Amino acid sequence: MKTRGKLFVGTFLLLLCVTLSARAEIKPVVGRNQGDQATPAFKFKNVPSPSKSDAAQNAKFEIVDGEKDDNGGDLDKLHDGAVPTEEDQPAENFFFNQNTDGGRILIDLAKAIEIRQVNTYSWHPNTRGPQVYKLYGADGEAAGFEARPKRPTDPEKAGWKLIASVDTRPKDGEPGGQYGVSIADPMGPIGKYRYLLFDIHQTESDDAFGNTFYSEIDVVEKAGEADEPAGESKQTLDFDDNKYHVTIDYTQMPELDGWVKTKLAPVVEAWYPKMVAMLPSDGYQAPTQFSITFRNPGQGVAFTAGTHIVCAGAWFSKELDREAVGAIVHEMVHVVQQYGIARRHNRQAQI
Repeated sequence: MKTRGKLFVGTFLLLLCVTLSARAEIKPVVGRNQGDQATPAFKFKNVPSPSKSDAAQNAKFEIVDGEKDDNGGDLDKLHDGAVPTEEDQPAENFFFNQNTDGGRILIDLAKAIEIRQVNTYSWHPNTRGPQVYKLYGADGEAAGFEARPKRPTDPEKAGWKLIASVDTRPKDGEPGGQYGVSIADPMGPIGKYRYLLFDIHQTESDDAFGNTFYSEIDVVEKAGEADEPAGESKQTLDFDDNKYHVTIDYTQMPELDGWVKTKLAPVVEAWYPKMVAMLPSDGYQAPTQFSITFRNPGQGVAFTAGTHIVCAGAWFSKELDREAVGAIVHEMVHVVQQYGIARRHNRQAQI
């Protein structure tokens, strides 16, 4: 038993290291529509559609470096809640001047807020469709903070933090289409920032027209957004003579209602008690309650922190009839594995 306990402690530490290292890098989720799939609705399989009410709506947008192309719309096109109705509609997009390598755009949210997502959208039939940029964030409090760093100033040396790098150019085939990018952290908010800085680059330099047609930029606050579902979608399970209590929260993905009730819930009720019985340890009692939360879009597949399982909705929505249930069964084993160091130092595990 002691050997097995050490094995679980080692496994936990390994998972903890992997989780912490993964948290350091935010990998954007990219959606792309081509042909008839590209419509004014901007609907993607794994990226939210543009919002008409987000934290960027009343923010101040400013060109820090670069020149606006006079054939395009003004900066307000990036946060007016409206999007183009056609794939080549210059006046409904913002883009930098021809024969230039993009530029930098500053967003001032007026105060520091906890940001859950930053989503960007573009649409063009050719090389002006893909998105290439780096996103930086700042609260404005760092020593030596420079609010408007021009090129070639490195923002990270001027009080800014690199949040994510984006490059949606396809490796093969035509680059045109409708693109949606969602920058989010499956562990929680991407940070608390007042300022966001987009360092935007052209997609190609073979001709003068390589600057992307940006249609909209959304900044989604951690809580209180108007576009959140009006009500909560939760399923509470009490089973094994009310010994175990599990909450399944799919508020951000209400379309999972039928699957949660008919597919996931029965497996949770049947298998969690079996896992507890199969993995005993002297003087230890496995958690009797835990939660399963679906985030949209989320990143990766899923992770477990203490007694909280967090699932990436983008992946699960594609695997409902395949690996989705099995992935959650895998995470439930981690809930049971609250051994040694995990139990001593993680209060969430001591239920």
